[in-house]
Amino acid sequence: YQRRVHGETAAYSAWLEATSAEERERDIQRATEEAIGVQVRCGIDVVTDGEVRRENYIHYLCRFIDGISFDVLTERSVRNGAYTAALPSIVGPLTWKGPLDVGGEWKAAQALSPRPVKYTLPGPMTILGTTTNTTETPEEVCAEQLAAIVNRCVLELVAAGCQHVQIDEPLFARRPAEAAAWGVQCLDRCFAGVPPGVTKTVHLCCGY
Repeated sequence: YQRRVHGETAAYSAWLEATSAEERERDIQRATEEAIGVQVRCGIDVVTDGEVRRENYIHYLCRFIDGISFDVLTERSVRNGAYTAALPSIVGPLTWKGPLDVGGEWKAAQALSPRPVKYTLPGPMTILGTTTNTTETPEEVCAEQLAAIVNRCVLELVAAGCQHVQIDEPLFARRPAEAAAWGVQCLDRCFAGVPPGVTKTVHLCCGY
């Protein structure tokens, strides 16, 4: 099979070290405005920020979680053996570390958009599918810990005024048995406490 290592993880870490927070935010806001502008011109009613501040749609959130190490990368086969990747490792209990301000990120994007902005977060199963669990903790327990973290972010977004929140769980398509056994329950936990009027979206991929 094809062998591939996730170079964006190391490249993103190097970018963080080489630039100041002010430089990064300036460039991110400029790129976000461009991404939103393209969507608005296409007639999209609910836009996203383009996820330009993220190295990918999963690992960005992982950088703010205690128990996930980007210093200890583990090589593993992914996508049913399609390639191998050096992935962040789960090395302990999964708890919120911060200081990610999801509400602040959403507000910054919404200030650039004439349309409602949707904020997206990776789901527990999908996070587990793109990290390596080096502990003896069962993955369903790790998923419960991650669901509590995602729920914290979701409620922060709602408190900030975000009306469109999406959880990305494409791994459901590849592991339907586990999704049925505990994945859907964890997904429900991610949205716990969300009031009526907020649009809750789940994204899955076919053939992921």
